[in-house]
Amino acid sequence: MQDFLNTLTISTAKAYKEDLTDFYRWFEGSNGQVVSPELVTNVDLREYQSHMMAVRGLKPATINRRIAAIRAWLRWEKECGHIEDLPRFPRRAAEPRGAPKALSKVEEARFLRAVERAGNPRDNALVALMLYDGLRVGETIRIQVGEVEMSERKGRVVVRAGKGMKRREVPLGAEARAMVGPWLSLATGKWVFPGQKGGHLSTRAAQDVIRKYAYLAHLEGVTPHVLRHTFATRLLRSGKDIVVVATLLGHSRLDTTARYTKPGWTDLERAVENE
Repeated sequence: MQDFLNTLTISTAKAYKEDLTDFYRWFEGSNGQVVSPELVTNVDLREYQSHMMAVRGLKPATINRRIAAIRAWLRWEKECGHIEDLPRFPRRAAEPRGAPKALSKVEEARFLRAVERAGNPRDNALVALMLYDGLRVGETIRIQVGEVEMSERKGRVVVRAGKGMKRREVPLGAEARAMVGPWLSLATGKWVFPGQKGGHLSTRAAQDVIRKYAYLAHLEGVTPHVLRHTFATRLLRSGKDIVVVATLLGHSRLDTTARYTKPGWTDLERAVENE
């Protein structure tokens, strides 16, 4: 092992040594012999992974890291000519995907207060289309003036180049109309959100807008996608049909939308506290 570790940086060698030592101990305890690269088989790797999962209850990230360390070691042994072929490695341990980050009602109110206090019509409209209509940032900045229809009681926005180049229409609710209307009435060019040199606003500029208001609201980790997630989470938790929400978001698969129904850590804490 040491010859292999000597080829690595100090920090990487330290991490790999810990992981490989764990495998060495397990191998010797299970097989009754000292480990060497030519002795490691497909079965050993599967059983070691199963042992970490079922017996020791290690997290998927830890399991995958240790298997990756073994793979790196055996690849080095193969490159050095010490073994002819690599054993077949098991599939990665599945890491559960939690619900996408979304703002709580309190956080959403704080964020909107920061936006309202600034009084910038453009920023109001930008935020509204992501927070109240669930548009992706790339869809939002590419909206053309002719793709937004609005009256006092209803409205809609046409997304002509969504993900996968799919077209969809999204209704504009009362909150969105109130925030988008003032800016739309000032529009004179092609783009709802014009940028430099006749083009539309850049993704980076839109991200900076959201980051600015998150800072003013004393919130961390708020991005345009978090606003979209907040929109989806709000609808699903209020009982809206998942097929309807998937259509609004432009999802082609319902399991993608279903991620928003998973409880977050705050939800779990509230449940055990009976809040």
